[in-house]
Amino acid sequence: MIAVFGQTIDLILIIALVLILGGVAYGVMLFILSRFEPRRPLENRLRSHLMTHPKDRDVVFLIPCLNEEEVISASLARLTALDHQKIHILVIDDGSDDSTAQLVMENPDPRVKLLRRMLPNARQGKGQALNAGIQHIREGALGPDFDPSSAIIVVVDADGRLEPHALDVVLPSFDDPQLGGIQIGVRINNRKANLLARMQDIEFVLYTRVFQRGRRHLGSVGLGGNGQFVRLNALNSLGTKPWTDSLAEDLDLGIRLMLAGWTTEFCSETSVHQQGLVDIKRWVKQRTRWFQGHLQSWELMPWVLGTLRGTRRLDLGYHITSPYLLLVASLFTVAFGLWTVDLGFDLATGTLAFSAWWVSAYVVAFGPILLFGTLYWQQERDSGISWLHAVLVFHLFALYATLWYIAGWRAAYRMLTGRNGWAKTDRMKEPAKDLTDVTSVSQSASGSSNLA
Repeated sequence: MIAVFGQTIDLILIIALVLILGGVAYGVMLFILSRFEPRRPLENRLRSHLMTHPKDRDVVFLIPCLNEEEVISASLARLTALDHQKIHILVIDDGSDDSTAQLVMENPDPRVKLLRRMLPNARQGKGQALNAGIQHIREGALGPDFDPSSAIIVVVDADGRLEPHALDVVLPSFDDPQLGGIQIGVRINNRKANLLARMQDIEFVLYTRVFQRGRRHLGSVGLGGNGQFVRLNALNSLGTKPWTDSLAEDLDLGIRLMLAGWTTEFCSETSVHQQGLVDIKRWVKQRTRWFQGHLQSWELMPWVLGTLRGTRRLDLGYHITSPYLLLVASLFTVAFGLWTVDLGFDLATGTLAFSAWWVSAYVVAFGPILLFGTLYWQQERDSGISWLHAVLVFHLFALYATLWYIAGWRAAYRMLTGRNGWAKTDRMKEPAKDLTDVTSVSQSASGSSNLA
């Protein structure tokens, strides 16, 4: 408690309200922005009528691999089936001790190439594996007909599944010479496996369909580690090693592209489908790495504040700060949980009295996710999910989001103890009955292209 002008004020309560209401207001703002198409400058609208044919561009798929024998063959089959005449597929085997490299070498398609990294140089993180791939390309690994001046690099995880029309909808945007990178949507292909996998699918859909689409208006779209399209010239502008050792090398790359003067975009007309985690232990391990990478991005804050301008600077500044705010907010969430336990005790003892605070607490805790969740339900209702079922799932998703607190504090502990090692999440073999029909999903996405 502090005294201000003779009035006693609960400072902790004020801080909690500012953080909670600020986060809610930010989310609602991006939700509103995501429902509208950004106004493009006149020169971009004129340029859209003069686009080069997208199939004239070299497209290089970079696939960093570490023990991916369970998924790599199917991934290569899907990529080689894409309808594009200038595809190159470079698999970077980062010191695997399984049959990953052998499976790649056995692939009969001449467009599939293998770069093997051996210990002790291998297993230094995803960023270093991607840097090795870029250097291999610079050294002429793709042959004399490869045109680096217009080439597009596509980072795809070994379990990633691009929808068949992905190149058709993404490549024309690179006719804008200032565009450095595009991120596409992300879906969980085994989202029906269990509740945790479903929660991850909701998480990715809301992040891309609300936050990424909303950030298009602010000029601060981020890049992801899967389904990331980047102009080779933009990568070259960042030096010999465009990716850093950050545990969130995708976030780091997107910010540094903006600092170098490039723009980034998000395309919601297509998605990459990836494997979701089905057990909490592996989820926490993965999200700890992601959260720690976001904490590491704080090093970029001086350049963000000093180089960027307008809404891009404000939003990226907030985005870089948000992991620290989340750690603070977790403490208030614990207090909220204890309060609900106390309400349950009062209910059990018959001493519970109604309070208007209950309604406001419910609206703040569950209102935004119910609002955002309507977007997810619209996408999934064809699969048989009713609106009432969706409402229940969205309530559970609000509780699922609190798992980030565990990953966040674990990441903070690793930072404080100097543990910055890159730990890869293992893949699982996917039974055929659990695989999502990407073709049917892509047709559904094409039907909703007005949301792009």
